[in-house]
Amino acid sequence: MTAQTSEKPVARRPETGWSRARRLRGAPPLRTCLPALEDGATPHAVQPPAEGNIYRGED
Repeated sequence: MTAQTSEKPVARRPETGWSRARRLRGAPPLRTCLPALEDGATPHAVQPPAEGNIYRGED
């Protein structure tokens, strides 16, 4: 009998959050939010002064 290879890829189980955290332990943390940076190339828009009193009406 000869060895046969299958053409199907091996199905992997989905990774849980615990196993991902364990695998990434010691790695630098992923940054999902980056602060906005001002490049200085675009001119700033002139904004009108804020109103002194803002009324929402009767509560």
